[in-house]
Amino acid sequence: MASKKRRAWKAFRVDSKGRLRFMFHPHQGTTVVPFGVWLKTKARWVRNPGKRRGKAFRSGFHCFLNKQRMATFKKVTKKEYLVLPVWVRGLRPKPRTIVNAYLAQELYVPRRRRDD
Repeated sequence: MASKKRRAWKAFRVDSKGRLRFMFHPHQGTTVVPFGVWLKTKARWVRNPGKRRGKAFRSGFHCFLNKQRMATFKKVTKKEYLVLPVWVRGLRPKPRTIVNAYLAQELYVPRRRRDD
């Protein structure tokens, strides 16, 4: 994909073994997050978990373009998530969102701060 990379923020879960996991949908059959590689979403239609009758939307990695929107998300969900800066490509607004989330076609989670 030729689109330019951009900084974003993404929320993750941390499991009981300390592994970083995707919150909503697995990627390539697993929710464990790999570091230091570009991940690309599979082009398909998905629905929000628990909303079988809701409208479907194109798959993508949920992210936020600034820290303020990420803070709004954390207030709305009232759950503890680990928020990390990530790189994304192929951004588009997520439909039907109250926290101004975006969906990215590609995601890169840096291995360490040096990968920024």
